[in-house]
Amino acid sequence: MIETTINAQTKTFLSEAELAKLISNKVFSSKYMVQIYNFFSDVPAQDIDLFITVHKISDRVLKDYYETYIKHIYPNSELEELVYYAE
Repeated sequence: MIETTINAQTKTFLSEAELAKLISNKVFSSKYMVQIYNFFSDVPAQDIDLFITVHKISDRVLKDYYETYIKHIYPNSELEELVYYAE
């Protein structure tokens, strides 16, 4: 489901595994900018929580990525509740 949501508006395909690598390595790729923004703005928080569990991404890494690359453009209060209260 996440791949369908993040790739809906694009011609370039980003897999869940590739997205997980970008987040884990704290890399923001301009090639996949739309998909990354879609992940943080369109995917429900419970699905993001499952995604980080499956891909073994810590709440701290997700929070740092969100705060560094996403929050100033696409703030997501539902996601913030997930990662800020998980610590």
